[in-house]
Amino acid sequence: MLLSVRSIASLLLLGGVVIFGVAGSFILGHLGHNFNECMNLINSIYFTVVTLSTVGYGDIVPITPIGKIFVVILIVFGMGAFLTALTSISGDIASKRILDLTSKLEKIEEEMSKVKVLLIGGGGVNISLAENFEKEKLKYILLLSDKTEAEKLSEKGIKAYAINLISEDEIRKFHPEKVKSIIVDMQNSSDMLYVILILTELAKESNIITIVHNEDLEKRLESVKKIKDIKIINPSKQVANELLSLLREK
Repeated sequence: MLLSVRSIASLLLLGGVVIFGVAGSFILGHLGHNFNECMNLINSIYFTVVTLSTVGYGDIVPITPIGKIFVVILIVFGMGAFLTALTSISGDIASKRILDLTSKLEKIEEEMSKVKVLLIGGGGVNISLAENFEKEKLKYILLLSDKTEAEKLSEKGIKAYAINLISEDEIRKFHPEKVKSIIVDMQNSSDMLYVILILTELAKESNIITIVHNEDLEKRLESVKKIKDIKIINPSKQVANELLSLLREK
């Protein structure tokens, strides 16, 4: 149900106040000269809406004590009913958003319980792995910093999520400690080094594999190996070595 019973009741109460205002102003307008204008049905509706909305144009006003008392009662009950309805509906909307968020988190939790490999970063190796994992029906999740790229990959069926990769709290939500292997392939060397340091604390039992594309980062990561045994792979160096071997054979 979109609205709770309380919200529906508050809307009914607000409707009741509107009916009270229309009926009361109409009756008082015909029982005596209580308003400065003839209170037909249109004027009664107009006066009630303008009064309850606190606009108060002043073109129709009570001119007798009983008329003024009626308007005071209408304003007091009207404001109370309006605030009650506003509070209830706002609460329902907030609750729905919280439930939606909780549902998404539960879905992530469920997926993470089955995930074997966590891919962090949008490097070419990770993208290729994600595509192959998807074909092989292997359980994985790809974390990216670029929301647009994540959305494009998701449209292709890749299980990609956009997060702040250098936020420990964001990474923690995906429970890196529960996966068997983590592969980090990022373009920004400083960010990648920071992510590795985060993972050494969060995923002490997981296998961490880093994909590096320059020797400087490779050397910097060697120092991290003193904290945790991580595997460092330099695809460019491996390709160069393979090509060199082939050229030597010829």
